[in-house]
Parts: sequence; C-alpha cells; structure tokens
Amino acid sequence: MKEIQSTEGLELQIIATGMHLSPEFGLTYQQIESDGFVIDKKVEMLLSSDTEVGITKSMGIGMVGFADALSDLTPDLLVVLGDRYEIFVAASAATVARI
Repeated sequence: MKEIQSTEGLELQIIATGMHLSPEFGLTYQQIESDGFVIDKKVEMLLSSDTEVGITKSMGIGMVGFADALSDLTPDLLVVLGDRYEIFVAASAATVARI
C-alpha cells in the first residue's frame, strides 16, 4: 500500500469493511489508520447472525454499500485482500461496475 501511495500516477483509495469495522474483532480499521493510511470509505455489512441466511443478508447489505463506495470513488482498479465473503461481495460489485 505504501508503494502504491508513493508511486506517481497512482492514487491509493482504501475501503474497509467486514471484521475491520466490528467491535467484536477489535475495530482493526484503526490499525490501518495508525499506520498512516486514510480510509476513504467504510462499508458496514456484518449482521450478528452467522447462519447461511444471516451471511446472505450481510452480502446483500454489502453489495449496496460497495455499489455506493465504488460509485463515489470511481476507481480504475480494485485490489482485494481477505478470505471471507466480504471480499466476494467487493469483487462482485466491482465486476458489475466494470472495474
């Protein structure tokens, strides 16, 4: 992220979502900020239910949030990092937005 930030012609934009925004998991978005990065958008999407239905509903909420975030930020490229369904939602929204 620091390399992107320091490369001429590139603009780093950060979207935090999922567990990064959860008090239950330590609000880890704050670690990103304490490392000197600005979070451009936060996409709240986690529901308290971890059932299949709850996760599916969280994904729907996330799709709306990522649609808004991507529309506002207008990125040319999206790099995702994660191993949960939140990243699938981010990639799906970017695909629909032709990013």
